[in-house]
Amino acid sequence: MRYLVALLLLAAAASAQTDLRTHYDVVTYRLDLEVIPDTKTLDGWSAVEAKVLSDGLEKLHLDAAAALEVNKVILLDGALDGTRKLKGKELKFTRDGDALMITLGKKIAKDDFVRVAVRYRSKPSGNRGRGRRGRSGGTRGVVWSKSEDGSPWVGTTCQGPGAHNWWPCKSNWYHANDKFATLYVNATVPRGLYAVSNGALQKREKKGRRETFRWRHPYPCETYAVTLNVGKYDVVEQKLDLPGSKKKIPFIYYVLPENRKKADVQFKQVPELLKIYSERFGPWPFPDAKFALVEAPLWGMEHSTAVAYGSSYPAWCKKTGARDRYGSRNRWFDYILVHEVAHEWWGNAVSAEHWGHFWIHEGFGTYAEGVYVEFTQGREAADRYFGSGRSGRGRLYRGDHPTSRQAYGGVIYSKGSRVLNTLRHYVNDDDAWWKSLRDFNIKHRYGNATTEDFQEVLEGNTNRKWGQFFKEWFYGSGTPQVLGTVKVTGNAVQIDVEVKGEFHVPLDLAWTVNGKKATSRVWLDPGQNTTEVPCNGQPKQLEVVHLGRILGRHDVKVE
Repeated sequence: MRYLVALLLLAAAASAQTDLRTHYDVVTYRLDLEVIPDTKTLDGWSAVEAKVLSDGLEKLHLDAAAALEVNKVILLDGALDGTRKLKGKELKFTRDGDALMITLGKKIAKDDFVRVAVRYRSKPSGNRGRGRRGRSGGTRGVVWSKSEDGSPWVGTTCQGPGAHNWWPCKSNWYHANDKFATLYVNATVPRGLYAVSNGALQKREKKGRRETFRWRHPYPCETYAVTLNVGKYDVVEQKLDLPGSKKKIPFIYYVLPENRKKADVQFKQVPELLKIYSERFGPWPFPDAKFALVEAPLWGMEHSTAVAYGSSYPAWCKKTGARDRYGSRNRWFDYILVHEVAHEWWGNAVSAEHWGHFWIHEGFGTYAEGVYVEFTQGREAADRYFGSGRSGRGRLYRGDHPTSRQAYGGVIYSKGSRVLNTLRHYVNDDDAWWKSLRDFNIKHRYGNATTEDFQEVLEGNTNRKWGQFFKEWFYGSGTPQVLGTVKVTGNAVQIDVEVKGEFHVPLDLAWTVNGKKATSRVWLDPGQNTTEVPCNGQPKQLEVVHLGRILGRHDVKVE
């Protein structure tokens, strides 16, 4: 009997620990929000339509931070679209920290849909800070500011704290793999202001002193890439022909009037940037929406189809001699422009299955910076770029199912990008390399992926196994140090090189024999390596080639 009681208690404990958010998959979100600048408040509805994954769902667990004042929850009486009136039976709910627990009042069967709408109001806090990741400013995730003429200027950024800090949702901060399929945003703002969100603008409706902007984003997306921007914007639009796209892509930028001339100069770079990324990573992922840059009261953020831009317009600074307050970050290019736009491919189109694979967002996004350098300034410039700021401490894999905050760190940027550059050197076949990046992006576009998914694509395109590399570089920590000498001994090259660290490293050599150039790649094991490479005659002009492309600090001298 005691054994049975113990089993029952264990079962009850396991049930209590079950995350109810895993029992459904979000299909559609809709935000109906009134933006009230005078009180720094968002007031409205967050509606959710989700497919039930387990039989007999009775409670729905959403995420809503304490700064959100939840007033009512209703069970919607119909499908969720962009305009249908939100109405239905009122439901009971409780709150515990970030958890909003909704009692549905009935059991919903597996594969059926649950649809609820949450009436809420934000509670404003401070409005300081221009951080890229939204660690400060307004209700966490919302930044309230003013343009030069005193007009309200509002932006959102929430990858750091999570989307649930400014709207009730199943936050990807916890569950990276649940990307919604469709988003509707209906934003009501004071007349004279413009509201920008994700996707394509469907309609503008003026009523009295207010105007509603209706947006629809018809692609899967993560919650932290949802955005709302409000300002007295100039709107500049053109159409771009991009590689691989069957239709012209709307390119729109929304900028404050005082910065229009700066933007006109800076954003001349955008067509070339999008062309490079489209060629290397696959066609523009969101052709039925837009590509947009939105001037925001924060440094920048990769909001899907509405990238937040708060940088210093460095091209304008260079042209006019003005001080660039982000000069240290803009030495190679406009950092926010080049990096955040890369996230449309890496992070927004292809997202991590869970935050242990966060490097897929930031490592690929940072690698794309070097790709931009290579195809605007040349491969040697890209080598110098990747060679600067080397960092290899820590492990790229961030653990099994951590939260976004637990997984986040500089290593996923710096080491992630340079490990990719290292892997390209190991592959030593650029056609297979670029094909692998495109194939990986296109295969997992609009969904979620793991490190192993990338490995599988690479192995298919190179017809080689790369498990050892991924084990050492992605799941291992640190970086190798390659030290030693190479020298000519008769008709051979003598190698005496040590590899510090548990890494297998290629050593590329080049020389001439009788005026003809020869090359050889020698694979080095961890520890001391002593070997000879035979040559067809006495080698001259011996050199070690491109060792700097391998992340780590190396010193191999030619004697």
